[in-house]
Amino acid sequence: MSNRKQAGSNSTHMLCPMYLYLQCRKALFSGRLATLFTAALFVSACNDSVEVPVLPDESNSRAVIINNLETLNQRVVYTEENVVVEDETGAPLNLVLPPALNLPAGAKSSNTFASLTLLSEILPPVVEGETIQATAVSLSIQGEATISYNMRGAPRLGGIDYINRFNVARPRLTSGITFNDSDVNAVATDGAYVYTAVATEDPAFASPAVMERMRIKFNSLTLEDNDRYPLSSFAATSVLPTQQVVYATSGNEGHVFAFDSRDHSLLGQFPLHDARWVERDSDNNRIIVVQGTPGMISVFEEGAFPGGSMNLLNSFPFDGANVAESKSTVDVAGGKAFIAAGPDGVQVMCLDDGSIIGSVPIPDPVQLGLDPSVVVTNAVSVDGTLMFISNGEAGVYVAEAASSFGTNNCNLPTITVLGKLRFDDLQSANHVDYKSGYLYVAAGLGGIKVVRVDFR
Repeated sequence: MSNRKQAGSNSTHMLCPMYLYLQCRKALFSGRLATLFTAALFVSACNDSVEVPVLPDESNSRAVIINNLETLNQRVVYTEENVVVEDETGAPLNLVLPPALNLPAGAKSSNTFASLTLLSEILPPVVEGETIQATAVSLSIQGEATISYNMRGAPRLGGIDYINRFNVARPRLTSGITFNDSDVNAVATDGAYVYTAVATEDPAFASPAVMERMRIKFNSLTLEDNDRYPLSSFAATSVLPTQQVVYATSGNEGHVFAFDSRDHSLLGQFPLHDARWVERDSDNNRIIVVQGTPGMISVFEEGAFPGGSMNLLNSFPFDGANVAESKSTVDVAGGKAFIAAGPDGVQVMCLDDGSIIGSVPIPDPVQLGLDPSVVVTNAVSVDGTLMFISNGEAGVYVAEAASSFGTNNCNLPTITVLGKLRFDDLQSANHVDYKSGYLYVAAGLGGIKVVRVDFR
């Protein structure tokens, strides 16, 4: 039996860094240097005795926000357990990696052994007596983690969890919100707001697909400045905030949308069949959308909205993503798209010409004793030399590359599948995100698994 203990409570955060961050964002967006100067003076006067205020819990007719850390921590279990990686036979496997060109922060390039530690588990929320499932997780470059939840089948119930620092020894659940009228299918943050891709039952909208915005204030979510934006189709499927633009996708007979990140006015939209996920190719100023039924990658020029549309550069087909109403994510590194292609595993595409330059097949469902319909690749995340793959009920698999995936060319390094990560009662691996040595797994009704990757 594992030795687990419930998280303790802590009701304060330091004010100065968050205050400066919010004021700096305000100054950058408004152009008022005086605001930034005032923030700097405020921080220079700060000391360790100044603590951030904790926002109260909030609610309205459709949403409940919990900011009380003691209440939130009832859903967190700290474990500090070794995560076993199994080979194809189910035997434990030592995770030995080659020297990496782009190791996570804190890693030592002289050593090649990595161990995995399950730091904590976040249990899913309960809404109106129903346990909802973790659908997606997003780790931001600002060090924040956002998690989305929805209800399988009817009714539409959802939620968001917010962690203000995912990359610390003990990540802590900071704020959470639940909805009694909306599934939340995906989530992301720009540091000032949390954006969600939802399917709502609200009759005020012509279609269920909606993008919703929640404000972050003092490391907590608040209903202040909450807003919703109508999309097309039956469900919003993904959302991507960038410095100046917020992109969102909606599914069957839907679109990719672009909103101004300052006033959230609609800048442009482009019709796409079965748009499932949007990602940014930051090295080449491109926006990448993965589509399903059939599988397609659409490449747009970033920041270009001619006539209220978007500038489509290329569309490239790929095998897979042919299961209706399924998730297919895409991660981008070094000008390459790493596509979660459902029954066709991971497909790696060169975004310059659409050529498939590599792949990672799904595990054998027969060998695992599973129905083939529940063994599909629905998400993939790469960072440095590591790739993590969520394969539905088959779980999370880890692969390694001979050199960094982030090298900006279409010469794909050799990829070796190491094995499967074994968690207790992992219901279904719906999504993974890996950054800076931390892996977050959205495990359906199993909630969230928080894993640290240690390079020794």
